[in-house]
Amino acid sequence: MKSIIIVLLILLIFPIYSEVLNYDNIYVTYHDSDGKIASELGRQLAADIGDFQKQIGHYPELKTQIVIAKDHAEYQGFVESSGGIQEFSQAIYRRSTNTIYIRNPRDNLRYNQLNKILLHEYIHSFVFHYFTNAPLWFHEGMAVFFSNDFGNNRELGLARDYMFGNTRPLSQMRTSYPQNRIEWEAFYAKSALAVRYLYHNKKSQFYRMWDLAGKNHSFNSVFIRSIKYTALDFSIFFEEYCSTHFRSEIILALSGMIWMFFPLLFVIGYLRRRHKLRLKLAAMEAEEKAHEMELIEVFENGVDVED
Repeated sequence: MKSIIIVLLILLIFPIYSEVLNYDNIYVTYHDSDGKIASELGRQLAADIGDFQKQIGHYPELKTQIVIAKDHAEYQGFVESSGGIQEFSQAIYRRSTNTIYIRNPRDNLRYNQLNKILLHEYIHSFVFHYFTNAPLWFHEGMAVFFSNDFGNNRELGLARDYMFGNTRPLSQMRTSYPQNRIEWEAFYAKSALAVRYLYHNKKSQFYRMWDLAGKNHSFNSVFIRSIKYTALDFSIFFEEYCSTHFRSEIILALSGMIWMFFPLLFVIGYLRRRHKLRLKLAAMEAEEKAHEMELIEVFENGVDVED
């Protein structure tokens, strides 16, 4: 009965959409021509959410709505009604309605990234369920890291930005994104690295944080009780960690480049030795030929030569 009521409410909110699919509390609204992609997205997101919740160890029943925009103009309407900050985004999450809006797959959207994008936006909803005041770096770090969107290339790019002083400490990443869009990538990557550090290096404390969390709990209070750092102290500590971590990353990257180019250096050295040998043989042959000519001249002149 509850499912029927929810579907009816969604239809009232989005009357322009002709169909609604339901997969384990995920409601996908779409136009007729997008039925296949809506079905695939709903099923895959339900599976991805199950895997994510297993990693965290908590299984809240969050009713999530996904709206597939009809076209570019409609998606821009969603963006503008959300403040316009996500002008170049491929999906946006609106907390007030717990709704994820995505570009239509035909609107130059990378189809193979859709599932990752949807899980990213769902994780924002998950974090909001437990913390109403979690800092922005924690939101984006959770979303990027647990949607498997923090690979080696992204980490090396972050190392470069960090070494050139183009990143902010976590204490300055609490409530707003950088105004310069060029800095967004470093913002997302550094947030993901911070969450990865907590998940891998303070695993039991990380799990305890979710055990202590709840709608009425302050993020800072739970963070102190579980991680044993204030948010500010962790920001200071994390800057020191980044400094050591990125130096190691760069050394490893350079070592990898050396080993990658070692076969090439070996071939170049071999070719150079062969070239030198050919020059030496050519010189020897020229010397022998000159000596031979001298002998011929001597014998033609009738002169005896003793060994």
